Amino acid sequence: MDTKTVFITGGATGIGAASVRKFIAQGWNVGFADINTKQGSELAESLDKPENLIFIECDVKSRTDIHLAVEKTVARFGSLNSVVCNAGIHRANTLLDITDEELRLMIRTNIYGTVNTLRETVPHIINNGGGSVVINVSDQWFVGKPNSFAYGLTKGALGQITRSMSIDLGKYGIRVNAVCAGTIHTPLVDNLFAKFAKIEGKTIDDYWEQENSLYARGKAGDPQEVAEVIYFLASDASSFCTGGHYLVDGGLVAR
Repeated sequence: MDTKTVFITGGATGIGAASVRKFIAQGWNVGFADINTKQGSELAESLDKPENLIFIECDVKSRTDIHLAVEKTVARFGSLNSVVCNAGIHRANTLLDITDEELRLMIRTNIYGTVNTLRETVPHIINNGGGSVVINVSDQWFVGKPNSFAYGLTKGALGQITRSMSIDLGKYGIRVNAVCAGTIHTPLVDNLFAKFAKIEGKTIDDYWEQENSLYARGKAGDPQEVAEVIYFLASDASSFCTGGHYLVDGGLVAR
């Protein structure tokens, strides 16, 4: 059988990096992109199968960047079977305090960045006879959270395009699913908690203790736990799954 190929955005850290490791461990070819050159290069150098891996510096806000990254991946491995749209940012804000600049940044990164990625990858997947799309959405597709106005707005949009694309792309043999994770211990969340801690005179550990208490097992998620679900949805094991929103949230939404 030909080795399958996946393209992953935001692959340098957190859930993206865990996904890169998972796909490589399962024998896939992986092209991954990130604006973080240092950590992306370090991850690529740390893995055991360099022949199955390519890292490309890329800003998902730029369709040109995404186009070049996808073309390099396809040129390297010959085809594309799957895409994991993982790149995204979080900023703490409400309707009353968000600036125009911050709103534009979050929409351009989370929505346009995902759409740019899909526009450049889906035609390759169609040409290859079908495959899968996995979008990193959020548990905020299901629930609202404080100080997450723009994040919730953008993730809600991604949750909806998961549904519409699953209908439009089904005839091409492409499945489209969303992973909706609760709070995961990633640099993104550490940075958010550091910002709150500075404002309120607390420590990052104080916020993690509070966050961990929300989950049934007493602990928030780890990136590799989300990567397992992402891999399942990208693989043929989920052949009858499309248009779905898969919670990986430790029971948070069940409360």
